[in-house]
Amino acid sequence: MKSIKNYFMNGLVLLFALFQTSCDDDVPVENTNALNPEIFFESLSQVEAAVNASYNQFQILYQRVGYVFPDAMSDEVVSSGDPNFAPYNRFEFNATLDNIALYWTSCFNGVGACNFVISNEERMRNNSTSANYTQGDVDNALGQAYYLRALYYYHLVKRFGGVPLKLTVETATEDTARATEAEVYEQMIADLILSTQLTLPKGTTEVGRVTKEAAYALLGKVYLHRQMYTEAKQAFSNVDNHSLLPIENYRDNFSETGEHNDESMFEIGYNGEVGTEAERWSQTGIGTSEVTFHSQDYTGWANARPSAKVIAEFEDDDPRLEQAILIDGDNSYGPGEAFQFPCPGCVGGPVWYKFSQLYDEQDVSENSGVNVRIMRYADVILMQAEVELNLNNNQGAIDFLNQIRDRAEMPRYGTATMDARGFPVNTSEQIFNAIVHERFVELSGEQQRFDDLVRWNLDDQELSIFPDANFNNADGSLRLIRNYDPNVHRVMPIPQNELDSNTAIGEGDQNPGY
Repeated sequence: MKSIKNYFMNGLVLLFALFQTSCDDDVPVENTNALNPEIFFESLSQVEAAVNASYNQFQILYQRVGYVFPDAMSDEVVSSGDPNFAPYNRFEFNATLDNIALYWTSCFNGVGACNFVISNEERMRNNSTSANYTQGDVDNALGQAYYLRALYYYHLVKRFGGVPLKLTVETATEDTARATEAEVYEQMIADLILSTQLTLPKGTTEVGRVTKEAAYALLGKVYLHRQMYTEAKQAFSNVDNHSLLPIENYRDNFSETGEHNDESMFEIGYNGEVGTEAERWSQTGIGTSEVTFHSQDYTGWANARPSAKVIAEFEDDDPRLEQAILIDGDNSYGPGEAFQFPCPGCVGGPVWYKFSQLYDEQDVSENSGVNVRIMRYADVILMQAEVELNLNNNQGAIDFLNQIRDRAEMPRYGTATMDARGFPVNTSEQIFNAIVHERFVELSGEQQRFDDLVRWNLDDQELSIFPDANFNNADGSLRLIRNYDPNVHRVMPIPQNELDSNTAIGEGDQNPGY
């Protein structure tokens, strides 16, 4: 599996260094045209190198900030006080924080890499008549680029709202005004529709590449978030070639050895290789640092502990709890129950088990090679349940929910057992509560909860105040009060260095409250 991870980096750093697109004064800004397309795209390896560059910035994003922001802002996580997590967990962030600028920069660098591929469609098609690649290779290259551009914009619109739409190489270094949130979503939908038409199905392309099924899944997710339920149902109906893993293999969704399994739809690849110490921490995409700090942050340093609230959400007999969270006092845990607290390199529990190196009986370290799962089939099934509910097909929603319950070998919704547990599904409201519950436990610690709460308009209710054992009131009650304001914190501020350097965006264009 390691060789599969490596191909994204072959020739990538040299290529990507030629077209940084950020307006950050601290990041090199180069004209995309410095890489002359007139002498490029002459071979399949060059086409693949250009496409590979489109993936690169997700490795940078998910080295750290890609999981920090949505998880720390959710009610699943309580920060230890680490400066990478605490401002977001407490909603005390501002436009000058470096991590916000890094997130913005990485996403737009990724957009620029995608644009280089998309803008050279005509040249690739013309060259394919004499080069060692085909029109099908061009289609697949474009399909991947359209998907990845949409995914970068998904990250941007969720964290910042409306952002500049940069759709050509010429706009890479131009000052561009903010588009509306609706305009960004419209572009994402257009890109994803093209991706569904151009990418290859799972099993007919290299493992780790964008597939047709992944494109339909993300398209359905975007439709769901836009409340376009009929369109979402149609998109999800095209997701096949994937299945839920049996519960005995559930940990493969979060381990290094279980990567690219039948439940996984799209992953960000890491292989644990580290260059110099400076490269490991630089998060610039330059050098050989294909590691993520996720395992160390969540399990070793415990910078983001699971909240008492998420632990309490699991039913007592839910086998997913012991696969997601390590709770202090467990006699043993991990593969073969080989580990006991304190685990090697870990603090005491509760800490996250998901995406840790412990699954493979490795010490927790900064050099994690565990892939980030951007989309897995369980998420698609739960989104289908939500779509059916919104289309007034209550039984269809229950049936999708029960696919997840059956995999977990848990009692089904609609039975006396679940009624007694407080999860009847006799009304639309009750089914919605079951969806909220099931997404909370199934997708815990997977960067979904914050955006779910915003989509459901439950963010103010759940994020302003929530109970946690680490924060007791004077009377002993469990209560954590945060600074959350739904009129402000549904999005983060536009980075200050963007406001300072982009003449098309001024202080008046900043998100409200910042």
